[in-house]
Amino acid sequence: MGVHRIWHHGLVPTEGKRPLDALRSRLITRQRQHDDYTVSDLGSTDDGGSRRCDLKFAWTGAENRYSVQVLLSLCYHAGEDRVAWLLAAACTRPWRSCYEAPAQRIGLEELGASGSDEIPIEAPVLAMRGWSREECDRVADLLGEALVAPWRTSAVLVLTEPPTVPVAGWPGLVNVFDVDDRFRRTLNRHLPLGCAVPLGARLYVPPCDQLPDFVETASPVSGEALQGAITRLIQTRGRTPLPEEWADVPSVRAWYDADPFASPEREPDAELVEKLGRAERELAEARGVITILRKKAKAATEQRDRHAEEVKALRCRLEELSVVDVACLRTQLARLHEEVDDYARAFEETEAERDELRRVNGLLAGTLARYHDAADDVAATECPPEEFPSFAELIGAAESLEHLAITADPAPAAILDHHPKAAAWRRKAWDALRTLDAYAGARTTLLDAGQDPGPELSDVLAFARTGQPGSLISANIIALAESDTVTTNERLRQARTFRVDPQTNPAGRDYFGAHIALERFKSPAPRLHFLDDTDRTGTVYVGYLGAHLPTSKTN
Repeated sequence: MGVHRIWHHGLVPTEGKRPLDALRSRLITRQRQHDDYTVSDLGSTDDGGSRRCDLKFAWTGAENRYSVQVLLSLCYHAGEDRVAWLLAAACTRPWRSCYEAPAQRIGLEELGASGSDEIPIEAPVLAMRGWSREECDRVADLLGEALVAPWRTSAVLVLTEPPTVPVAGWPGLVNVFDVDDRFRRTLNRHLPLGCAVPLGARLYVPPCDQLPDFVETASPVSGEALQGAITRLIQTRGRTPLPEEWADVPSVRAWYDADPFASPEREPDAELVEKLGRAERELAEARGVITILRKKAKAATEQRDRHAEEVKALRCRLEELSVVDVACLRTQLARLHEEVDDYARAFEETEAERDELRRVNGLLAGTLARYHDAADDVAATECPPEEFPSFAELIGAAESLEHLAITADPAPAAILDHHPKAAAWRRKAWDALRTLDAYAGARTTLLDAGQDPGPELSDVLAFARTGQPGSLISANIIALAESDTVTTNERLRQARTFRVDPQTNPAGRDYFGAHIALERFKSPAPRLHFLDDTDRTGTVYVGYLGAHLPTSKTN
């Protein structure tokens, strides 16, 4: 007795949270309702992000003349909206078009399944005569795309004239479309010349079967010839290799290569095998538990001995410390706290003197560079820095600086006005803004004249480090970029993205990684973020003035 095979595959829409179990349950429930075939659940496997299950069906044909065995393999990948299926069938006689299709017998088309070309599996002929123009155009576009697809594994029969005998489809392998001449012309506009539908009938064979398409142009169309063409296609499919995505699935390959009608070998007593296996598993688990308990007991003993040694050492240390005058230690600690406060105040005063000297140095350098109005500039160096009662007025004054574009929101800066060090921060911010303006002016002047700015004007940091005219702040408080942690974190990067002119960035916003520290360490550690665009627009943008923006450590 020979074995004659067939296969086809496609997709089924998912349903529920466990689509694979839901499909398996529906197929088993349907068998109980019809009882003209048997179904066996071969179990399921879980491989990482995908699950598979296999079902085996069996029945006999008309008058017990042949037997059929079917393997339905389902695969679901997590996150997808459809389940992939492969139906592999075997028959004791050569397959014919008059035999009931396995997909129809087991109810696969009732689940809304489609073939690999995503054309739904349906048993009846899909009659399309009298459809509207919009419906014809839409279906012709989808059908034309499927007919020329190289990956199509199901056949399509297009009838333009009724055959001499009724011709039905073979669900899963042959879909039949009964169309009028208007739809035929519409469909031909979507197909290459060699794939056109004639007046009559054409069976589009899947490329994988390597058979020529069957074309019938005689009138009336011979239904017997069409049934014969479908039978040849079905019998050829048994010699076509399995699809690549299913060929290496162990359960599918093993079933397809074996003889499903062979009598199974005598199996040992299932109950005894189950008891033996359960006893072996329990013994292995018991041995594993004993090994774990021994390791835990050994570790507990070692930990107890270690803790005993630590307790002994702590007791000795406590006895040594008990002889020390605690009051004396408290007095020393209080004195050290006072010294720390004195050093902190001295450090702040030194920083203020350093900043003032830097400012005076910048003004004097500007004076020497200009060689005129020396008296006014020297007088300016003797004057204290400009005072602003609030950050809002400081930002307003900064808008008069020629080479700066102030896009900063005044709200974050206004919060700093209530801090005890606000006046010092405003003075340092004003010096920083004037330094940025002096840098931008010097650089754009050389660029407009077609000259190379040189290393001293390569950026704001070099401008301040080399003490160029107009530099009023220390280079130590300038940073041209944030850390890699901030730059690569999208949330932290967005917190440093501010408004710019579309000439600088068509999006109207850009990343401000460069900043000046008005207070380096103590919270709120205010920062002034800027963007150097002197190469294109001759402008330095000031996008933010306020408390330190969030980092991975602070938020």
